Amino acid sequence: MSGSELELLSRAHQLFSGSAWLATPQTAAAHLEAAVPVTASNTGEGHDRYRLAVRHSHAVLRSAARTDAAVTDVIAAAHHDHARAREQTKRILDEARADVGAPSVAPMAQREALRRRVARLRAQRIHVMSARWQARRRAAALGVLRYLALCRRASERGGFGLPPSRRAAMAVRAALSRLGRPYVWGATGPDQFDCSGLVQWAYAQAGIHLDRTTYQQIHDGIPVPRSQVRPGDLVFPHAGHVQMAIGNNLVVEAPHAGAAVRISPLGAGVVIRRPSW
Repeated sequence: MSGSELELLSRAHQLFSGSAWLATPQTAAAHLEAAVPVTASNTGEGHDRYRLAVRHSHAVLRSAARTDAAVTDVIAAAHHDHARAREQTKRILDEARADVGAPSVAPMAQREALRRRVARLRAQRIHVMSARWQARRRAAALGVLRYLALCRRASERGGFGLPPSRRAAMAVRAALSRLGRPYVWGATGPDQFDCSGLVQWAYAQAGIHLDRTTYQQIHDGIPVPRSQVRPGDLVFPHAGHVQMAIGNNLVVEAPHAGAAVRISPLGAGVVIRRPSW
């Protein structure tokens, strides 16, 4: 064991020190659902409207409860990931601390000690990178749930805008399924993408062929004003980057090197094209 090795292993373990905060969404859906029962005894047009409104409220509450349950599952999984990484990195650190003894002058013993140090550092790096990847997955899952909740609320208010076509909706779902995947220039999927590669791959899942590069895609389809954007439209903040509109003034994109596929706000000065087929 060397001092520099111990310092590096300790710093990696400290990334997971303490207990992860486990938040549990609070929902009153079950209580509220019981508080708005559907009364079957009265009749009349007004009562029919009331029954429809109550049924709609039940559906909204059940949807909210499902979202809360899904969020709870994701957070619980993240808590488990954190605890596992803390345990794994501590085990490597403890192994290094136990690997003590007077330095040997024998070449074979020195090589063996070096091999053990390298193996521990590599294992610790794998644990940290794995935890980082899992954290990105959990964050992406929460992003999808947030997006779906926003869409549900906007739809209830009648403010979602024009509905997407069936194929555009398929492309949106495909793109959202890649949240958290890394950006790699020139990549076209299915597990790493550049910006135009993500859009092309997503539309391919819907049976639609798009050109490969951003500079070609900006000429695909028809131009659309920002006020009429709808899910599935191609959004160009500038000529070298393309995003996909997903509704509620949001886009999904593979932004740049070092980042992952994510949901972002729809920009102001953008060019929008609607693929045609």
